[in-house]
Amino acid sequence: MSNRPYEATYEPRPGDQARDEELRYQRFLSALQRAGLGAPRRVESLAVTILGALEQRLSGAEARDLNAELPWPLRDQLRKFERDPRGRPERFRREELLRRVREELGLEPGEAEHAVRTVLQHARQLLSEKEGSDVADQLPRDMQDLWVPAA
Repeated sequence: MSNRPYEATYEPRPGDQARDEELRYQRFLSALQRAGLGAPRRVESLAVTILGALEQRLSGAEARDLNAELPWPLRDQLRKFERDPRGRPERFRREELLRRVREELGLEPGEAEHAVRTVLQHARQLLSEKEGSDVADQLPRDMQDLWVPAA
């Protein structure tokens, strides 16, 4: 018999974890739908485009850390935006983010800002407090209110 203390920890089976991650992703999409962003396909497209644009604004290492806390199905869709973890982030401000989203998705200016704010604030709820704060630290002041909910 070993003298080491017994440490019981729950390790989910791969199938259980995949199911839990899919459920987390579906809840995220449902929350975006309830916030008035549209049908399931549109909401998914909005989320991927907006989070992909956000990742371009973050350092490679921070974008990787952000992805690590997102549900697997969303993470898989964001792979097309991956960069070298040592890569420099693109330096753009609020108007450029909104312009990218408007052009990519064909949205009106007010609609784009509402979509960006809604997706980012719901995505932040998927993250630990530390990761949410780390992302906020890398955003310019004029983008903070899109990421941080009003108090």
